[in-house]
Amino acid sequence: MKLYYSPGACSLAPMIVADWLRLTLDTERVNPRDPSPEWLAINPLGAVPAIKLDSGHVFTQVDAILQYLCALRPGSGLDIADDELGHFEVHRWIAFLTGNFQPPFGVWFNPPRWTKDHSEASLAAVKAAAAERIGRVSRILDEQVGNSYHIVQDRRTLLDAYAYSMVRWLKNLEGGLEAYPNLHRFMQKMSEDEGVQRALAKESA
Repeated sequence: MKLYYSPGACSLAPMIVADWLRLTLDTERVNPRDPSPEWLAINPLGAVPAIKLDSGHVFTQVDAILQYLCALRPGSGLDIADDELGHFEVHRWIAFLTGNFQPPFGVWFNPPRWTKDHSEASLAAVKAAAAERIGRVSRILDEQVGNSYHIVQDRRTLLDAYAYSMVRWLKNLEGGLEAYPNLHRFMQKMSEDEGVQRALAKESA
């Protein structure tokens, strides 16, 4: 399998999960901000991550990719729980990270995409609105982590890798992680994980 990634993006999450699962991933760095024709032929949206199987089949969307990787190692426990409520919680927070947490960062990082008025004042207003939304979803995630070092069930799941890849973006906003003590503790603990460290090294190579 080959993972297409970009440093600093949520494509870090599949790298972490693959390491935890002891799966081998070839990697190819791409530029989603200035996608080449070759990259657009693989993913017309130009976004990362994407995975190409040895068969040539391409998977996109980080949440789906993470669940696919876990399916290759049934019984790992990274994507499911033993009980129905726990199973629901895992998938609920996958949906939260994909549908609520990630989108406002896309607006904040690239405001021209979200308005036809590219004046300085307009772009500043877009970023301000995105920052407000980021604060709201970050507070929700901070509360969810609570006194734990994990996103759900006080155990390691794919959600930890997914959240880690995006929570690090908070350092770009005013105040960083200071307003989110539980997330700050979560990030520190994750940074000590050997799989995370290897993924970060691979991402920056």
